[in-house]
Amino acid sequence: MKEIREILLFCIMRPVSLASLILGLAFINPVLPPLMEAGEFTIRYIDIGTVLLIWFVFRKFYIQKNSFFKHKWWIIFRPLAPFFIYTGLSIGLVRVYAPDVVWTSVASYARLMVTILTGWLIYMSIEKESDLKFIVKSIVAFAAISIIFGIWQAFSGPLERIWIDRYGGFLGINNFGLISGLLIVWSVIGFIYKITPLFSIILMLIGLFGLLLSKSATSTSAAVITILFLGTVVVRTKFSKNMQIVILTSALIAGIGFLIGALWMIRRSDLIGLLTLSGGSWVQRLMLAYAALQIFFSHPLGVGWQASKTKAILGDPNLNKTLMEAFPKVHREYYFFLDQQLSLHNMYLQILAELGIVGFLSFIYGITRIVKMSINLINKISAKPRLKAYAMSCAISLIYLLIWWNSRVLFGGHIESILAVSFLSIIAIIYQFEDQNKV
Repeated sequence: MKEIREILLFCIMRPVSLASLILGLAFINPVLPPLMEAGEFTIRYIDIGTVLLIWFVFRKFYIQKNSFFKHKWWIIFRPLAPFFIYTGLSIGLVRVYAPDVVWTSVASYARLMVTILTGWLIYMSIEKESDLKFIVKSIVAFAAISIIFGIWQAFSGPLERIWIDRYGGFLGINNFGLISGLLIVWSVIGFIYKITPLFSIILMLIGLFGLLLSKSATSTSAAVITILFLGTVVVRTKFSKNMQIVILTSALIAGIGFLIGALWMIRRSDLIGLLTLSGGSWVQRLMLAYAALQIFFSHPLGVGWQASKTKAILGDPNLNKTLMEAFPKVHREYYFFLDQQLSLHNMYLQILAELGIVGFLSFIYGITRIVKMSINLINKISAKPRLKAYAMSCAISLIYLLIWWNSRVLFGGHIESILAVSFLSIIAIIYQFEDQNKV
């Protein structure tokens, strides 16, 4: 009995097991109550796992005595360092334009930095390829379980409501669609790399069901565009240039047709409202995008991290008047975001409005550099097909997230942010394994 307890304790307290626990808690974070709140700062269950993993990782870091700046993780994340530094400095702008929410901005930035730290902890917890396999399978398992729960929740109610309502399980509607789209993308990658075809089919079906139930236009669009991008990568390696043009043109036309048909089926009223600029959820997003540009034109250097959603910025009467003039057909009820705090609902426009031209360009620079490094890494991997499949999965998943983020802002602690740093960290550890294989 004592030996069994010791084995269980060893398995639970392994760094990679704690990393998996953190990922699992990230998925159920929306339904877990906070452990403690101190003003704008919140301590959650996921923070307990993070603290435990910090102890193990820093102990390993101290024993190995390796320079942090030689780690592949730092090489991958380094291009984003100027962006994160400028984000922290922008809190000074919050004191100028929206002093009432300074501590909200500080708390949000602190959570963002903890999320980045989580990525490094995951990287440091992976010591061998079996650990990498465990982390990858954990992410897929947590994603599939989350969507299955949401599907069960939907079908446990009246069946006639399924085609009317939108479902989100414990993830919430936005993240439910996000994960459903990711499952579809992963299943396509599974088919390409011939990784358990039956499992890929199951993932595809779960993802399609989830996407249909969430009725998420953003996730549907991101999934279609990402699959078209993935198809482009595959076609370029297997066909002549003339055949590439024919296949890609046909795929593009089919993809656009499928996307329009899907959006018409799941969100018809919103699509009509957008086309006529008369109302609906998508018109609201268009108005928020227009508002973000107006904020940027008025504050080229930004208004500071998380300050755009305040009454002083988004609720400004002059901005209200400008929006009314630009969208005269939209009823007043669709301007609810002027009366209450609401994010700009678009990561890129939020960065532009809150961090200005400096923050926006530093972010684009960082993303571009990371994409180039990821492509170079995938092209170099040849000895182990599974490593290449993992690297491709993470890289394509990041592409998916970058497309999906047109409808969601960058927050720390949210599942999409945790997934983003996890994918980058997995790419970094594969980078490290590839170098070790060459020695």
